[in-house]
Amino acid sequence: MPGSAPIMRPAPMILLLALCASPVLGAADLVPINSICPVTGRAVDRSIPPVLISTGKGEHAVRLVIAVADAAAAERVKANPEAYIAAAKANRQADIHD
Repeated sequence: MPGSAPIMRPAPMILLLALCASPVLGAADLVPINSICPVTGRAVDRSIPPVLISTGKGEHAVRLVIAVADAAAAERVKANPEAYIAAAKANRQADIHD
């Protein structure tokens, strides 16, 4: 229609940025990979914050969320995460004798 203003469409880049923008997620925002504590072998306590572990580097980095049965178990996973990752993935207690 002559004399009317052209219809403005959002630029594709703005839409792309809107789709890519996301808040930083913490451990409380992620779903744990296990329901059995890899330290104690008991059911996890959802009131205990899970342990967030990053493995690998750069584009190969993987974030895992490991739930635990108690605060002491969380400290053990934080102190030696590699010892508990396989057990958490298998949803069982780790074979650690210390």
